[in-house]
Amino acid sequence: MMRAWEIGPRNIGSRGIGGLRLAERAAPDPGPGEVLVRVIAAGLNYRDLMVLRGQYGTGVPDTRVPLSDGVGEVIALGECVTGLKPGDRVIAPHFLGWRDDAAYSPAVFAQDMGVSADGWLAERIVLPAAAALKVPEGVGDQTAASLAVVGATVWHAMVAFGGAGAGSLVLVQGTGGVSIFALLLAKALGASFAITSSSDDKLARARAMGADYAINYKARPDWSAALLEATGGRGADVVVDTLGFSALGETIAACATNARIGTLGALAGSPQDVAGASQGALIGKNIAIKGIASGSRAMLEAALAVVAERGIAIPVDHEFAFADAPAAFACLDSGSHFGKIVIRT
Repeated sequence: MMRAWEIGPRNIGSRGIGGLRLAERAAPDPGPGEVLVRVIAAGLNYRDLMVLRGQYGTGVPDTRVPLSDGVGEVIALGECVTGLKPGDRVIAPHFLGWRDDAAYSPAVFAQDMGVSADGWLAERIVLPAAAALKVPEGVGDQTAASLAVVGATVWHAMVAFGGAGAGSLVLVQGTGGVSIFALLLAKALGASFAITSSSDDKLARARAMGADYAINYKARPDWSAALLEATGGRGADVVVDTLGFSALGETIAACATNARIGTLGALAGSPQDVAGASQGALIGKNIAIKGIASGSRAMLEAALAVVAERGIAIPVDHEFAFADAPAAFACLDSGSHFGKIVIRT
């Protein structure tokens, strides 16, 4: 037997967290082409809260095991598995079936860990061996547990689409997991970096990590103008957009000519918002916008390689014990964290 957390009835209790329940389950066995993994730690993302609130995913059963991020140790192999062995630490993209960059289709949502497939918040899980990625020795458990979602997403938006590298100026909004990993990756690739937040303390921490421009959007509601002032009118070449379409006009105003905006969040409103932007501004700057639905295994593998090579450690603000999973979700909901939140199994 093993323990696993289930999402329970959605949108129950305080901010949807009240439905979480700890269950006893039979330990799974790996089938052909699968590996059995002892979970070491799991990481939280904002979408995990959305699942609990009924805002993400349709027809999700009460018994679904949450969390799309995690790291574990292979403890058994199914038939026909090669390239992995017991004792290997592994992570996996949360879209288990999206292996190559060009292979995206809406069908990947049918194998979405923590939503349409069971996630990492259990003592044992089974993964398709073809989805698993071996974690290099120099990458710590906390970073590995926090990497899959932000790694694939940021690489897709910032590098595969945005083309960020030496000489680029990358802009992100907020100081959550996506934004902080984007900062670390951008600096590792030689890019300049701009970040916005309502907290001077968080902005100071971002500067200490290498951010070149840090703007308090409460002090400067016209934060796009503040960025243009700070950069001598240049603006951002690449935007990892976590605010969404309700703030798109301000985001476009912060952009340089020929900028690329990878849009992946809706923290300023909802995914259903209509874009508050001038088509003329978009055309006049020749800006490209792409919706970012996380990323492929290949994108995650590329991000993992840079993390290992450059010794990147994702900051983890809080680590909770497995039995305290509801408190971890409450911490994420509070918005007080800087970087990631991890649950140790």
